[in-house]
Amino acid sequence: MTAKDSAFLGLRSKQPEHKDAPEVASGIPNIDHRFGDGRAELIGIEILDTGGHRVGVLEANSTIVVRISARAKAAIKHPIIGFMLRNHLGVDFAGTNTAREGLDLPPMAAGEISTVDFHLEIPELYASTFSFSPAVAEGTLQAYTICDWIDNAVALQMAPGSAPIYGAIHLKCHVEVNRRLATSPAMAVSLE
Repeated sequence: MTAKDSAFLGLRSKQPEHKDAPEVASGIPNIDHRFGDGRAELIGIEILDTGGHRVGVLEANSTIVVRISARAKAAIKHPIIGFMLRNHLGVDFAGTNTAREGLDLPPMAAGEISTVDFHLEIPELYASTFSFSPAVAEGTLQAYTICDWIDNAVALQMAPGSAPIYGAIHLKCHVEVNRRLATSPAMAVSLE
């Protein structure tokens, strides 16, 4: 069955969308600790704006692209690429990966490079340093083996917001004030 036949039948492929000439992230700015079985290796991570320029500071309510490139050193049947975002205390703050996002990466042959772009909406976070720890694994979301993980590969400061952040994150919300409205002085007296 061709892709055209699948589209005609209304079948959805879980295969990721590939660009004609994917960019490859090269270079790991920092390596605090690295571990994994070595069947694949991370070769680069970049934090970019939507125009493809490197980001020096995280801005509240902005979109960033976390670009991660990995090279297979052996055949990887079910690759998973992702990252963990940590705060200044080293606490895992948030993270995701291709399996979590429902994206099945194609198998990787030895020597093949895969690059994944994660487009993230950055909420209002407290002003602190946040680090990105990329990883490449093989398996499924429920059962996987880490091939390569790098702790704190990129660290960026969160720019201060326009108002204080209480806790870790400012949740967007809608606020309403509810009160009884007196339509006449007699009604106001009876309500008391």
